[in-house]
Amino acid sequence: MEVLLSGLNSYLGNRAMSHLNRKGFHVHGIARDLDLLKSRLLEPATGSLSIVDLLRKGKSYDSFEVKGGIDLAIYITHVPTLAEKINLNLELITLKNFIQLAIKNHCQRIIYIARLMDKPFVSYIQKVLEDSKLVFTIVLKNLAIGKGSVLDKYMRQMFHGKYLAYDGDIANVKFSPIYALDLLRWICNVDWHSNFKNQIIEIGGAHVLTIQEMYRLYKKQLYPDTKVKSFRMPSFLMRLFYKKMYHINQEDVIEFNRLMKMEYPIDNSSWKNIVLFSFTPLDQVIKSDQ
Repeated sequence: MEVLLSGLNSYLGNRAMSHLNRKGFHVHGIARDLDLLKSRLLEPATGSLSIVDLLRKGKSYDSFEVKGGIDLAIYITHVPTLAEKINLNLELITLKNFIQLAIKNHCQRIIYIARLMDKPFVSYIQKVLEDSKLVFTIVLKNLAIGKGSVLDKYMRQMFHGKYLAYDGDIANVKFSPIYALDLLRWICNVDWHSNFKNQIIEIGGAHVLTIQEMYRLYKKQLYPDTKVKSFRMPSFLMRLFYKKMYHINQEDVIEFNRLMKMEYPIDNSSWKNIVLFSFTPLDQVIKSDQ
């Protein structure tokens, strides 16, 4: 299967460029700046990479062609959030151009992958996909975890000091984090020619837990002897504290909090009776995906 992949600068896209290319999946990744992309890759790319600018298009866009055509197009959300009008408009432009690129390469099947926090704005995405006449699936996922993820970096930083300040509103949010490589393996396991046609489905990991519980899991697996005292702090002081104590940028704290406020547990009922799949235990993910 020839697969067109966009959104490589996202965490999931980054890992997809290294792990989605496997038996039965030949991945053609596209990005505007390959040098910048390669400098950010967590692992070597295994699929083919091409320069294609989905925003401005141009010669590289016009000349892009996959011999024999594309069987499956996968678009991973490009912008940090769809909640801001400028970002949403940019997303719609690049998605429309991606669709045209896929159609030009004889593709009739597309997957759009977004975060749970994008759910209120998915109707705009759905309208574009419906207008394209392609068979589509919108996949809304819980927070993706693993090496280099927002949550992974955030958790590891917490063990660099003697004190842990936490926001109770965030610490007690229940969610079902999904291992990025599990999600990619799940994509490979689905028969996209037969299943989830013109549907919106949700996918999360197998376990429901809070951020506090995730913190304890990280501590048990990676820092069992570390002694950290925790205390609750008002949200408006968190950004300053984290910057001073852990050298975490305010933007990173804002991004993490924004992601977590929109998270909730997913029971996978929209697909689990169709796709046979087993998840990697979270403790194994934390310990082995370094």
